[in-house]
Amino acid sequence: MVLLLDAYHLGDPLFLTGLARDLAARAGGAVLVHGSGERGERALESLGLLPEAVGGAWATATDEEAAAVERATRALSREIVHELNEAGVSAVRALGADRGLLKRSGGGVVAGKTAWLQTLVGQGVVAVVASLVAAADGGPLAEADPAAATAALAGALEEPVTVLLKKGLPSGGGAVSLAAPPTRAALGDPDGAGRLVASGARVVALPKGALRDAGGAAAVPVSG
Repeated sequence: MVLLLDAYHLGDPLFLTGLARDLAARAGGAVLVHGSGERGERALESLGLLPEAVGGAWATATDEEAAAVERATRALSREIVHELNEAGVSAVRALGADRGLLKRSGGGVVAGKTAWLQTLVGQGVVAVVASLVAAADGGPLAEADPAAATAALAGALEEPVTVLLKKGLPSGGGAVSLAAPPTRAALGDPDGAGRLVASGARVVALPKGALRDAGGAAAVPVSG
């Protein structure tokens, strides 16, 4: 399972506790991908800036700004892994920049060397990947769109992207047409879902709290 941890859910103070509990009950390896979310926004505001998201990530114009977002993302990653470990989940932190995992390409992000990540997941480890990638000029690590990073890793690992619904299953018992890309409204408007669908990645949507059996009836395939 390659799960996108979007800013909406990470902004819920109770979300990580529930996520840890569900992953502990589910067992098995997984890849969780996140960006800086609200943490990055607050870090930029502390510098007297009005943060603007461009391409799914906070725009930074200087090394100082990029470093602030990097620190915020690393802090969030530590918090996520700590919460998972406390619940008995074998979780480790990783960056998109680690071992060539993610790389910038044409303004976007693509998967690089993923064999080591696949080995970890195969051993039952939950890898928490922060979408920080190496900057072209060798400066501080730069935040990449976590939705695009999730899609890139899912494609390389040949797994569907999993997103969490904000509002439970769509009306009609979860019937989402596969004939056309679903709208954000049909998905409960999960952050980044539109970009994931547009990328051609296979996507699975789960109502909140249904992570214990990601392949069960609660999973709703929404594209591909």
